[in-house]
Amino acid sequence: MTPRDLAKLPPALFEWLEALCEERLTPADAQRLEQLVLRDAMARQAYLAYLDLHGTLHWNTAFGDDGANFEPAITPRLASESPSDTPAKRGYRSLLVLAASVAVIAVFSFSIGRWFVPNSDSTPVAGNDEPKTIPSHATNNNDRVVAQNPKEELPPSKPLVLTDRSKSENIAAAASSEGNDPKMLNQADKVAANDSRPQRPAGSVVTRTAGSAQGIVADINEHLAAGWKLQGVEPSPLADDAEWLRRIYLDVVGHIPPVEVAEKFLTGRDVRKREKLLDALLDDPAYVRNWTVVWTNLLIGRSDSRDVNRPALQKFLRESFAKNRPWNEMVAEFISAEGSFDQNGATNFLLAHLNNQAVPATAITAKIFLGQQIGCTQCHDHPFNDWKQDAFWSFNSFFQQTKVARVDRSDSAGKMKSQAAALETKHVGGPTHFENRRGVALVAYPKFAGTAINEDAETNRRNELAKLMTAGDKPQVAEAFVNRMWDHFFGCGFTRPVDDMGPHNPPSHPELLDHLAREFVASGYDCKQLIRWVCLSDAYQRTSRFGKTNEQDNPETGASPLFSRVYIKGMTAEQLYDSLLLATGADNTPLATGDHDRRRHEWLQQFVHAFQTDENDESINFESSITQALLMMNSDLTQHALSMDRGTFLEKLTTSRDTEAEKIKRLCLATLTRYPTPKEQQALRRLVHEGTGSRTNSGWQDALWAYLNSGEFVLVH
Repeated sequence: MTPRDLAKLPPALFEWLEALCEERLTPADAQRLEQLVLRDAMARQAYLAYLDLHGTLHWNTAFGDDGANFEPAITPRLASESPSDTPAKRGYRSLLVLAASVAVIAVFSFSIGRWFVPNSDSTPVAGNDEPKTIPSHATNNNDRVVAQNPKEELPPSKPLVLTDRSKSENIAAAASSEGNDPKMLNQADKVAANDSRPQRPAGSVVTRTAGSAQGIVADINEHLAAGWKLQGVEPSPLADDAEWLRRIYLDVVGHIPPVEVAEKFLTGRDVRKREKLLDALLDDPAYVRNWTVVWTNLLIGRSDSRDVNRPALQKFLRESFAKNRPWNEMVAEFISAEGSFDQNGATNFLLAHLNNQAVPATAITAKIFLGQQIGCTQCHDHPFNDWKQDAFWSFNSFFQQTKVARVDRSDSAGKMKSQAAALETKHVGGPTHFENRRGVALVAYPKFAGTAINEDAETNRRNELAKLMTAGDKPQVAEAFVNRMWDHFFGCGFTRPVDDMGPHNPPSHPELLDHLAREFVASGYDCKQLIRWVCLSDAYQRTSRFGKTNEQDNPETGASPLFSRVYIKGMTAEQLYDSLLLATGADNTPLATGDHDRRRHEWLQQFVHAFQTDENDESINFESSITQALLMMNSDLTQHALSMDRGTFLEKLTTSRDTEAEKIKRLCLATLTRYPTPKEQQALRRLVHEGTGSRTNSGWQDALWAYLNSGEFVLVH
């Protein structure tokens, strides 16, 4: 959504939103607003952003932006707005911030559109190397760089894995250069015309036992295949080994595969090599490191704070993921944790969000663990789901016994060395006070999902909340986690946004989401098992490239996702940093070390901007944007990656005795995890020769620079 898109929305939408926030919306207008928001995905995005910003401005007006509050009172102050802060001014400010915030989305779409083009057919035409044009109705996020070949059909009794594709041509993007200004053209290459092996049919039935991994994977296939048939959609072809290998590495362990791994995998002929590689990655220490990064960012963001001990939280997450600790236990510990932030890493989640009378803690707990955006309900009822204003403050009541204290740390001589933040429980009881938009003072008692607890001072409210959130055969915690993991691997969850679940935003595949959530609980909240189910599914094996048979499967246009292909997403900053160093050998420090993690975190801080909002939001002006492109082209990190220092990839490449063709092949494999096309080989030979005419080995530097700055390198596809 861009500022231009905002101009296309009905003007009445923002009048209704303003009236809604001021509790003067008439029943007739409320019905019109509901119909518009439920029908129009763009209006729904504007609605969510507007209400979120309204809640932020309301809270800041009432309490200010003073940062962390170390002694949250049991009874918050009543909100009072400045007389000059009129609804019109608040609405105007909201729209200005909304227009600015969506600019990044427009840049992302533009950047993908420059590099990726869809194929007009589900199967490319052999011999046609010209770039395809983008249909007017297709958005950039659908586009794909390589053509794919079908895989061999597996017997029904075999485990759900895909076979090797050794006889098919390795497919690639074309590269061209004009003088010393190389431009990568990610263009679909041709497939061998005589490769007529049959594709394994989508949703094919395999022999399975109820609750077994094979059975659950087959259930996923059947659910999705039924949707494809109903919508008249033919899914994209299965991804070739190169595409799948790069994707599974980035999704599971957070970086591209090393060149040696790529060479071995692409030449391997084991029909179960994908399943075996997935199991190996789940047991790799890189899996633990990656998911520690993912959940650290979700729980406390990338910003540093004096009241949060990031290393301690990371230690807690590393140990939990290394043991494959059940997800419900991890959630319960985050909610109920007590102690100092250095000795109990789980405390850092709440320590990061207990400012402003625990309103951020209330909102972000629901957003991350329940998949529900409730921040706006601190001020007014949510018009389309079950979260009302009193429900928000009832949820908030669970955190009102929590006290943030300081703990002195002394050295061996008894001299105070530092202070640590700690979570303590205050033995206080009674209701939480709040006021509605009319200024009427109200009270709320601790209650979650219709279940109230004793509000006396002796009841530990956070302990009770941890039990309530993880109780039952399919708690919301399980459904939200499944939805988030699906979004991580497919580039789109069952709901958009992934953390805004509810009647107003129904899932695209409700039966499948319900089934997976119940199986996840039955598995003992086994995170690795859930990843296996998703990654071995028929849909995840498919290419991100689409054709005429499924071009309508595009969630970016507001359409409900069908998952007939894997959707393209940009690398995270951490993925890009690690992949860049791995591909170029620019840093001899192994990725597993603390020194590497510290340098990466320091490097990322230049892109992070934190905000004091009702969810302690932050932005990172980096991912798939102009900033990222400029960074990749001109940063010290990239220049170091292009150096010819001893031990770097380029130094090893240029001093090897391999032929020029073999060197180009290895260069492409190290950066894009695939082999170059003949056309690409010619372009790179010309580029290398032009560069070496003036400076020793500068042509190889130009070639590597071009690969690293290509859209194909920075996107997960």
